[in-house]
Amino acid sequence: MASPPPAHGNSNSLPEQGACEPAASRRPLQRQGAMFFALSEEEQALERAMLRSSSPPAETVLGKRGHDGDEGDDVGGDTEREDGPSPAGPQADSNAQVSNLAAACHRHAAKKKLRPEQRSDIDAFLLDSDIGRLARVYTLLLAVENQILAQQSAAPPWTLSDDLKTNINKYALAVMLSVKIAAYKGQVPANNILEILRRFRFDLPPGIEHDYANWEKVTTQVSDTLTQIRAKMKKQIRESIANNTNIYRLTQAMASGLPNARPTVQLCARIALMRCIYVTSGGGEKYWNAIDKRLKFIRDRSGGEASRVAKAFKQILKEDRETYGIGDDYDIKDLVANDWQVQVDNIVEGLADSAVEGAA
Repeated sequence: MASPPPAHGNSNSLPEQGACEPAASRRPLQRQGAMFFALSEEEQALERAMLRSSSPPAETVLGKRGHDGDEGDDVGGDTEREDGPSPAGPQADSNAQVSNLAAACHRHAAKKKLRPEQRSDIDAFLLDSDIGRLARVYTLLLAVENQILAQQSAAPPWTLSDDLKTNINKYALAVMLSVKIAAYKGQVPANNILEILRRFRFDLPPGIEHDYANWEKVTTQVSDTLTQIRAKMKKQIRESIANNTNIYRLTQAMASGLPNARPTVQLCARIALMRCIYVTSGGGEKYWNAIDKRLKFIRDRSGGEASRVAKAFKQILKEDRETYGIGDDYDIKDLVANDWQVQVDNIVEGLADSAVEGAA
């Protein structure tokens, strides 16, 4: 019986040539990795079938033309389109990218003078998976944290620098000579200085306010500095009484430690109050407490009115000028404090207002 003729018009039919065609008739070469294989037309057709999508378009199944304008009963062959690039293409491109990146990293590592084992770590990092790289980065962060903690534990105890001590001395004197200060003893002047340190920082370590042991070193330095300044000012007041020094010269002497100090009328009046209380109290241990008590008396009786406070200090200054340096020819000009002192006065006044609001 004669074999039936081959079917035409069916896109799924195979070429007439069998799968066992002799190797001599195989023409195209297919690259697979680094190996090359000669594929027959039948093998090429099988490979294309394997590369096609698992759900072909309906018209292909029904035997319709795959493209407009197609004619004849072609069975595929050389006219059939492939669905994508060779499977070896993306892998080759990826390997080339990694190779180029590794070469660039090696050049950069050489410029940074990394050790050989560090360069090996770079190669391993580039070849690792995404989650593997994240794990490596996290591990390295933990190692760095351990090194920092080890250095901190081995570091010597923190101490105040000479520059910080100088700033404390200058600002402590500015606070004590501020015309806005509410009290010269207790926590009021100390809190003012600590607030200045918090704002300007200088060379204070970050977060030292939360380190009780080291912050106590700062507060102790502030307290000791204020004690020394009060002792010096009290001595100057005592000597001015004995020497009959006029209030202008006394104010100049007491403010000489400040940059560009100006003996304003308000500051002269404050110094006059200190001298008045020294005479009435005898300059004993309660001297500064007596001054603070007089300041509170003026605030209470004035009802917080600035004009009434100014009148009280004007009277104090008048009496001082009538007592000391009567024969001296001098004028107290209505000057404004320099910008540096004004900045300190604003901080002192702000804290004083906050304290009053908190007590209300």
